[in-house]
Amino acid sequence: MKIKFRSIIICMIVFLSLTACTSNEDTTNSGNNSGSSEEKEKEQVDESQDNNQAKDVKPEKTKVQLEDFPSVPATLEESVNYPSVGNFAGVKFSEQKEEITETLVQFPQLTVESSTEEIEYAKQYLWSLFKENMTMADVPIDQWESMTFTDPTGEEDEIKAKENYNVALLLDSSGSMGNYENDRTRMDLAKEAIQQFVETLPETTNVSLYVYGHVGSGSDADKAKSCTTIDEVYPLSNYNADEFSNALNQFEPAGWTPMAAAIKQVQENFKQLNATQNSNVIYIVSDGVETCNDDPVKAIKSLADSDIDPVINIIGYQVDNEGLAQLEEMAKASDGRYVNATSQEDIMVEFEQTVDMAGLWADWHNDAQRNISELYNMISKQISDWYNEEQRKLTREYNNLSKAISYLRNRDIIDADIYNEFIGSLNDSNSAIKGEIIDTLNEIQGTNIDELWETREDVIERFNNR
Repeated sequence: MKIKFRSIIICMIVFLSLTACTSNEDTTNSGNNSGSSEEKEKEQVDESQDNNQAKDVKPEKTKVQLEDFPSVPATLEESVNYPSVGNFAGVKFSEQKEEITETLVQFPQLTVESSTEEIEYAKQYLWSLFKENMTMADVPIDQWESMTFTDPTGEEDEIKAKENYNVALLLDSSGSMGNYENDRTRMDLAKEAIQQFVETLPETTNVSLYVYGHVGSGSDADKAKSCTTIDEVYPLSNYNADEFSNALNQFEPAGWTPMAAAIKQVQENFKQLNATQNSNVIYIVSDGVETCNDDPVKAIKSLADSDIDPVINIIGYQVDNEGLAQLEEMAKASDGRYVNATSQEDIMVEFEQTVDMAGLWADWHNDAQRNISELYNMISKQISDWYNEEQRKLTREYNNLSKAISYLRNRDIIDADIYNEFIGSLNDSNSAIKGEIIDTLNEIQGTNIDELWETREDVIERFNNR
């Protein structure tokens, strides 16, 4: 941490340690009653000189670098685009109090005499500890648009379903997927979620499964082989339970992470499935960054810009901040959707959206108007779910920061003026973001069914984080 006061704290600890040692030595000497009075006087003079020298020690001041931590978010967009998730996010203050207070006691001492730069830097650092992973409203308009078209030879504005609905899953099988979540590996949980997902798709849906990182090991000797092996273990076809299960069971987490190569392979295999008669949905499930010296952002942008025109969904499974940044950048470059999954349940919730949309596609020819109504109901439910989840995260972030600021004040780490400034910033940020969440809910719920088709482009732009 490049906090200006860290050097001061370290010097204080060193100084106190030296003082304690000197005190212990004095006690020992007096207890022994040995040595001449001249020696004792000399020791006292030396001790006095040492203490004076210690008092004169001034820590070297380092330049405060505000770029280390982002500014406190003032809007929902800034909160969503915050580049990291706090170490203490996702859990209440009371449930991790010991870990939090161990960090807070190292917080720099702040008073009204502290510089504006020092105060702002400390504030940004505090926010970085508790920042929640906020998201923009996401509704399945893009999936609906991808699976329908207006027939130019038919009735005006008649909506029809495309001929095929294709779903490709790209599963990271690198070594880190062998890490445990409770008593099961990430890989086992991801496989189970994928199995349940494809089981619930309409039988006319085409499914394919790609795996990467499953060959070799994480050693340098195996890197070349691991980074060049991408396998389509279940070729694009209707779901067959036994064949799909066998495909899932033939690999385990092993090596490196050639994510870009996997994306390129899907683009090559899907090149004949243009968007004219194909609704193409791509899922990437990964727990980390590309490790094979390739560029997954460039690869996924190429896929998105191709005639395949897929709907891209990226699921980051228990990723660290580096992985989060890269996967979010991939989603942005492809106009796709990023979901930060911290559990198997999060993965399954994300899959449900495609299951619902595929069901609408399968029934479209029976009653298009009914399906539009069902779509509207689905969107209403999803926007409500989004609203409730974002309010929950925002409230937890607010409460955690509020308790942290109070803790700093109660222990005189910050004075009353700094406390008031921090609380004011917290209230301003929270109120602004909460207001935007409410406005988004009201705006999307106010979309009339009859206007849904005409305004689909506007809805996509406003609510799919484009």
